[in-house]
Amino acid sequence: MKRALSTDTELSVANMLTELPPQVSHGVYGVGVDIASVERIKLAINRSGKKFLDLVYSKTEQEYCESAEKRFERYSACWAAKESAVKALGTGFRHSISFKDIELQSGKDGRPMLKLSGRFHQLMQENSVNYSHVSISHEGESAVAVVMLCRI
Repeated sequence: MKRALSTDTELSVANMLTELPPQVSHGVYGVGVDIASVERIKLAINRSGKKFLDLVYSKTEQEYCESAEKRFERYSACWAAKESAVKALGTGFRHSISFKDIELQSGKDGRPMLKLSGRFHQLMQENSVNYSHVSISHEGESAVAVVMLCRI
């Protein structure tokens, strides 16, 4: 009988991976999670406008977010996905990674997916990482994203 994952809230990602079955944990390169304040992203957009949008978000992301009634929630979810991705890679926004290297898109079935390019993609290749999975959610004042990078 397999034992359940620990319930300790202090459990680190490294410890979580050791509790997964070997066929899963050996393929997981990293997991990142981020929670973004919708108000904080709204303030940044209202303060810096197009300059901020063009620095952080691709044209496709901007079109997607602007098409929604709750556009600031969508912008915040995109932000959280980008932050989660660099955490999963273990780099943060160092090593010349750009915000635009990580683009949140909607897949054919409506699921969110990441389009990874530039320096981020190069670092993935250098580490034999060839798969990403993203999950996002937003409600009211917060948006959250989780990214898992794998070697499959």
